[in-house]
Amino acid sequence: MKPLFILFTVFVIGRQIFCASISGFIREEATGEPISYANVFLIGTSIGAVSNINGYYLLLDVPQGNYTLVVSMIGYKKAELEIDLEENTQFRQDFHLTSQDIKGEQITVTAAQERFKEDMNISTIGIKMRDINLSPGFIEPDVFRTLKMLPGVQSLNDFSSALYVRGGTPDQNLIMFDGIPVYNPYHLGGVFSTFNTDAIKETKFSAGGFPAEYGGRIGSILNIINKEGNTEEVAGTANISLLSSKLFLEGPLPKNKKIKGSWMLAGRRTYFDALANSVLYFVKQNQKNKHPDSYDESEYIGFPYYFYDMEGKINMDIGGNHRLTFSAFYGDDILSLENESNEQDDESRSDISYLFDWRWGNKMNSLAWRWIANPNLIINSFWAQSRFRFAIDYNNKIKKWEYAKNDTLYNQNENYGDVFDIIKDNTLKTNITWILNKHTIKTGLEHKWLAFNLGLTFKKSQRNDENFMLESDTLLWIKHAPTRSDFYIQDKWQISPLFLAQPGLRFTRHSLHKGINIEPRLNFKYLATDRMAFKLSFGKYVQYLTTANPPDENMRFIDIWLPIQKDYKPASSYHNILGVEYLTNNNLLFRMEGYYKDFDHLLTLKPGEIISEEGDDFSFIRIESINDFYNTEAYAYGLEFLLKKSRGKFQGWLGYTYAQTKWKTEETDWYYPKYDRTHTLNLVANYILSESFSFGTTLSYASGNPYTPVLGKIEIIQERRNWTYGSNYITGKKNSARYPNYFRLDLSLRNRKEKQWGYREWYFQIINVTNHLNILQYIYDDFHNEGRRGVKRFGIPMFPITPTFGIKLEF
Repeated sequence: MKPLFILFTVFVIGRQIFCASISGFIREEATGEPISYANVFLIGTSIGAVSNINGYYLLLDVPQGNYTLVVSMIGYKKAELEIDLEENTQFRQDFHLTSQDIKGEQITVTAAQERFKEDMNISTIGIKMRDINLSPGFIEPDVFRTLKMLPGVQSLNDFSSALYVRGGTPDQNLIMFDGIPVYNPYHLGGVFSTFNTDAIKETKFSAGGFPAEYGGRIGSILNIINKEGNTEEVAGTANISLLSSKLFLEGPLPKNKKIKGSWMLAGRRTYFDALANSVLYFVKQNQKNKHPDSYDESEYIGFPYYFYDMEGKINMDIGGNHRLTFSAFYGDDILSLENESNEQDDESRSDISYLFDWRWGNKMNSLAWRWIANPNLIINSFWAQSRFRFAIDYNNKIKKWEYAKNDTLYNQNENYGDVFDIIKDNTLKTNITWILNKHTIKTGLEHKWLAFNLGLTFKKSQRNDENFMLESDTLLWIKHAPTRSDFYIQDKWQISPLFLAQPGLRFTRHSLHKGINIEPRLNFKYLATDRMAFKLSFGKYVQYLTTANPPDENMRFIDIWLPIQKDYKPASSYHNILGVEYLTNNNLLFRMEGYYKDFDHLLTLKPGEIISEEGDDFSFIRIESINDFYNTEAYAYGLEFLLKKSRGKFQGWLGYTYAQTKWKTEETDWYYPKYDRTHTLNLVANYILSESFSFGTTLSYASGNPYTPVLGKIEIIQERRNWTYGSNYITGKKNSARYPNYFRLDLSLRNRKEKQWGYREWYFQIINVTNHLNILQYIYDDFHNEGRRGVKRFGIPMFPITPTFGIKLEF
């Protein structure tokens, strides 16, 4: 706290000698949503600024006098205000801009140009909700699948939406929902992300070189920013696709002189289970009516899976300088199988019940307080609670009655299984932003209380008329409650009109490790012209978490998170990035970046197995290598190109990545990890055909992923309790072969029409139009042909050609 107190004291003393200032917020007239990167300037002077992501602007050191204050933004009507500014005055003025068509209007400075000049973040890109919705997606738009089309982002296969960024694994990505950390952001076993696109305002993604204000991960930063809610009227959208039904509502809080605000609610649920169960019920009733003698109700267990998510947000502006924001999210995937049956004859009767219930999902809450203590001093305090858990309950019960001449014998056998993984994260942090003419200083404190609880228990009971026996065993139980404390300070320093620097330091203390880790970060930006910039970034990043996922998995179903124990050093990475950006006169952005990343102390899960063994009294199970890792070194380098167009009838981007990633463990030499792809080319395009129709396409071409080839098969003899025969495959060098190159073309067509109550939009899209065979993995089998013996392989494909459609209503 001492550095923060000194900083605050210096500000309180120094603010007295500053000139007057002009500040305020810029919002949309229709919805109240903040407008970022709007231009604010005083006519006849060189004094100007742009609004930040919250719509806040600040003009400092303004001399006393009369001025015309102008706010302009492409797509909105220009706002002007005559002001008489007195010396040492803190003038506050908010603006609400009205949307309009400004074709033909000449605006010297555009938002894109200002963002280009001001943005210091390297390897960072913002994706609007429009970009996500217009891109063809699998069944429905998805933010993760849109991000996979960016340079530097690799994918494992079509069935996984996990992000592999510049040689890093998914657990190295810090994923945030309005600033709340998310530990398992997937539905349907990783096919879809957790986030409802109808509620998203913008996605900020940084592939590397992120500043000191972010910590805890060594790979990338993804912050999902949700809409704030309409402050003027109640509005909403309803969306029905082949996958789910979605509803989004927003509106203003009740009018109050002191408190103004808005709210937002969004929900989504799959309906495959309801639809399938309705069909099965119809079939069941039909069979029951036609063939009552052969009817067996136990045959109909229904469709066992669905997922849902709900989220909400409330904003309250108290006076002009305070804002409270409450955000919440709750979602679950549910896979449930339940069945009961009975068998009966003259000699016995059996009642059998079976239950398998698997639930996994996130629960998140946060409360944020923004205080504008002074026009150039903003304090943000934030409390967040994030919980991910999955739980599997298994129960199999058999009750049996055997009829004798003079007695009935009763016997009951029951097996219970319980698997659980619970992660809790409570975060408290405060950030202070101090804005000066040539410096924007940020500093903050963060403290985390973490809890990990992973376990597996098994119970077996048996009872009859004479006795009862219960066997219970805790096969696995890993429980930890570490804490983490962070302090950071960084400065965005405009050394000259052409040269900007952003140095920063982050200090981290973890309860399971000794000492304090210091993470220096340094970004430079040089403006060669108003539209060309060179960027350079260096940074050290440290991570105290890992996942216990097999390194060669093809399907990343769920991440099993664990803290890095004191026996291992925390994982670290060094980012070195050099890039150039060019913005054309028609706002076409070209970016080229080269990077080199060096990884130390990564952890790779050792191969293990679940072994059943016989004891003296009963059988038991032993689990190996659940929390046992290889120390791993790695490096990654690459070259990326991005061409992006954000305005006009034709929008989209073209990205190319050349990348190399290699790992080395204690047991292996250098090898390519499962997700490595040397060449990747992605095209995302949307063309507005008319006022009603738009056409979209995505095209992906990439080198195949590595795999370990099978060369043959040998017969072996093992000794386990007795001599047995078996066989083993002969494999080549680890990941020395690659699957065939990947290719996929998706198309979409949208029609949007205005109605009296709002808008109606339908969309039709085709996934993998060419039905290209992309290999997920190979499976192997023996063959015998004319005396020849060997091994043949079969390829399991990814998505075939798949048409989908949906409808969206806005009101």
